[in-house]
Amino acid sequence: MSRITDHPHPLAEYTDRIDPDAVYTVRQLAALLELAPSSVSGMAGYGWLPGSRVQPHRRGGRQYTWTGKQLKRLAGRRVKVSYDHDRYAPATLYRVGCRCSQCVHAHGVDSRNRRRALAEEAFPAEKRARLVEFVAAGTPVTEAAEKVGVSLSRVYGRANWDVAFAEDLDEAAWSLCVLGETNPACGTASGYRGNGEKRPACRGTGCREWRRSMSQQERAAA
Repeated sequence: MSRITDHPHPLAEYTDRIDPDAVYTVRQLAALLELAPSSVSGMAGYGWLPGSRVQPHRRGGRQYTWTGKQLKRLAGRRVKVSYDHDRYAPATLYRVGCRCSQCVHAHGVDSRNRRRALAEEAFPAEKRARLVEFVAAGTPVTEAAEKVGVSLSRVYGRANWDVAFAEDLDEAAWSLCVLGETNPACGTASGYRGNGEKRPACRGTGCREWRRSMSQQERAAA
């Protein structure tokens, strides 16, 4: 059984970011609202985005568009929402206040997929392959990141969730071992920190794995 509630329009909190002189497609509006394009199409189907115009798409077919002025006017309206999961997409219902487990999960998945799509655009497969090649040839990760034009945080951020890239990077980074992977000090505090001017700090895979393990233990203890 669904219940009907009165809510601010989903555009309301984005009013200041709407350019009144611009024309928005479904994808551009989805980017503004931080939603999937399918959710915006659903909103239009529910009658929450009236006044759209149909224009030819540059790749063929047609696309729906709204002017910024239209969107600003719509943002001031309130919408009546029925939390009907058979009719509305969970990600859309989350936007208008539903916090059931299904809608919370859908919002999390939608947000994660959007972040990963942006990450892929900023650090595509070609750049990842070049970075791994540089590291395998002995270039420190920091310098390799600069050569391919990405930040170090982007590299390690990708490695946190992309298992295949993390494995490739770890395999390549054995080339950075200061002591050599067979040395007993490889993968220890001494290896990671170095010994002043006598031996530089190591950022090879063995010592990085030691630092990673220690970080996990420190977070668990905290």
